[in-house]
Amino acid sequence: MHKLTLMVCPHDTAKNPDRWFRFVQYLNNHLSINVRLEISLDFQDFRNNLDGADIVYANPADTIYLLEQKQFLAVVRPINLYDEVVFIANHEIWNPGLDSLQMASVATVNSMLPTKLALKMLKDRGIVPSQLIDRSSWLGVVNSVSKNEASFGIIYKDTYDELSPKTQEMVTPFAVSDERVIFHVINISQNALKYKEELRKILVEMNINEAGKDVFKELKIEGWQTVTSEEIEKIKQIQILAIS
Repeated sequence: MHKLTLMVCPHDTAKNPDRWFRFVQYLNNHLSINVRLEISLDFQDFRNNLDGADIVYANPADTIYLLEQKQFLAVVRPINLYDEVVFIANHEIWNPGLDSLQMASVATVNSMLPTKLALKMLKDRGIVPSQLIDRSSWLGVVNSVSKNEASFGIIYKDTYDELSPKTQEMVTPFAVSDERVIFHVINISQNALKYKEELRKILVEMNINEAGKDVFKELKIEGWQTVTSEEIEKIKQIQILAIS
């Protein structure tokens, strides 16, 4: 093996992929084996090529897939960076709050892990919507709520933050989760297992030199920390929640 192939969640390379090339450059200056970045066109392309990856920066759902189906190992995760959701309402709803979702129609993407996170959060507060209107995309959720097909919606926060101001104005955001449970992870394959500890050490120590700090600024993260089995287990428990 002459190089390790790194793949990154397409959501994180959709804008400014150059920052990930600089991350790879940092790794190549410190790791005992070279790393090559492979950019995915979309999630379908990403998932189709996972078998050829040695290192994968993946969203929490894909991380569980890699750990359980592909025998990858979780290495590190970003410090204080979590996947959260934004709750949105139709403009006709006056003074919406989380309690407003009790027995209400809610648009979301049922298959997505952030949706399960949101529903667990609501259930823990004794709030149960009457109906979940399944949409194929987060933008579809916004459209459904704006057209009053559903009074409320649940949308992945990173997606909402990247919407244009005009699109954001189509709905009323009224709450943001702060569950701090699910997160992206850098995982490593069995083929590259011999480099796991070396990679982990390099990543967690990136913030002790100026070059590493510069990369963190571009990636907009504080740093990396080791992933624990307890943290992964919490993600798995949310992943298996049934949505009806």
